[in-house]
Amino acid sequence: MHKKEFLILLTVLVFSTLLSCGQKENTDNTLPNDITIYPVELLVNTTIKGDLISEDFIGLSFETGSVRTNNAGVNGQFFSANNKQALFIFKQLGIRNLRIGGGSVDANQSVPTNADIDALFAFAQTADIKVIYSVRLLNGDMNEAVNTAKYIWDRYKTNLECFAIGNEPDWDSYHNQDPEITDYPTFLAKWKKFANAIVAAIPEAKFTGPHTGSNYPVTGAKNTYYNGKSWTENFAIDMKSSGLITMISQHNYVGQDATNRNAQELIDNMLLSSWTTDLYPKLYDANLLPVVNLGYRYRLAESNSYSGQVDGASNSFATALFSLDYLHWWAEHKCSGVNFHNKQWVKNAPIFMDVLGNFQVNPVGYGIMAFNLGGHGYVQPMTMTNSKQINLTAYAVRNNMNVYVTIINKEHGSNAREAKVTIDIPGNVASAATTALTSSSKSVTAYDANLGGYSIYNDKDWQGSWSVLLPDNNDKCIINVPASSAVIVNITLKN
Repeated sequence: MHKKEFLILLTVLVFSTLLSCGQKENTDNTLPNDITIYPVELLVNTTIKGDLISEDFIGLSFETGSVRTNNAGVNGQFFSANNKQALFIFKQLGIRNLRIGGGSVDANQSVPTNADIDALFAFAQTADIKVIYSVRLLNGDMNEAVNTAKYIWDRYKTNLECFAIGNEPDWDSYHNQDPEITDYPTFLAKWKKFANAIVAAIPEAKFTGPHTGSNYPVTGAKNTYYNGKSWTENFAIDMKSSGLITMISQHNYVGQDATNRNAQELIDNMLLSSWTTDLYPKLYDANLLPVVNLGYRYRLAESNSYSGQVDGASNSFATALFSLDYLHWWAEHKCSGVNFHNKQWVKNAPIFMDVLGNFQVNPVGYGIMAFNLGGHGYVQPMTMTNSKQINLTAYAVRNNMNVYVTIINKEHGSNAREAKVTIDIPGNVASAATTALTSSSKSVTAYDANLGGYSIYNDKDWQGSWSVLLPDNNDKCIINVPASSAVIVNITLKN
């Protein structure tokens, strides 16, 4: 038996033995000395249900450059019906939405050819995904944008979610490079000019925008507001009566730029409880709740923990816990979907290319797949009692007669605490099973992850294990959730 296989097996055995039916957050990464297990109680209300999570909630965002042939070390085209490895990974992770854009859509580079676009949509058809396709706005050629949109619409509208125009127009780079765009009003005028030209050629065309770059008022973000409102909200207001907008798009790199920061700082930040209690709500309340109140759907069309990369943090197991938590939090807050940015081939990209040219999954992708296991259905109301303030989040999703409860223990370090979680669905539990998201070393600094004791491969289906969990005499499910791990509990309800 190989060392990696032994470590994975050992992890599964440890979790199997744990099943049964105001301290500060820790920032170092040695194994815990305190074996005390702290209680947390979850009460799931199955008499009502929340919002339906969209089937295409899980998405990826790629640069326009990735559509071109021989880009970023790829031999040929990454997006191709012949890229069996990438197609298989998309299926495993549950990717149903693909946004093409990023900074390269507005860069002085050659646009994808018709052959490149053909290959992209052959990939989309094979993967059964919808594409948000961006055309250039910054110093853009309107005729070129119209011709590209018309080519896609005439051939591939079945797999087209909508069009987008430009990328992150609120940054100063736009105002410094395009004489037609100096502020929000001039951006809006040019955006409308391009959109109207596309609609003249394609009367049924729909769009998303504005793909805003600043996530202010999140800590560290630049304030790009216009007249006291985000460009996101201004755009939603100004385009409300146009009939052109199918959803609003916002970008979000929660921790801002990773450049010149050390790995430990980035890991600690990703696992702070304040990301879910402060930073996410700040962005939602300021920029996205107003959009919802205007009657729009919204999508985090480009997103990740940080922009840029730091080895040992951007590719650490901490990113798996972050992505699982992030997806569930936004699903609870009326988001239509999240597209993790997969810039080729930064270390926080869910999919990367190894030195042999094969496509593999980074730890952040394991959190995405964990959400795919327990994130389909309706958001289920749940209350948590956490008297010891364990750094723990929990979410419930109902799919017919199954309730999936995802528990994420973000404690890490020498004083990290294990949680004894009691799930109460009063009088309504028929059976239950669990699977775990862990690293082989039980450390958030690990470079690996596994789900149900199994890796994600590029050529074979996930074969991770679910362990039977026996409810107690009161139909309560009790599970120990170690620090630096997550557990998904699949509870089948009585008829």
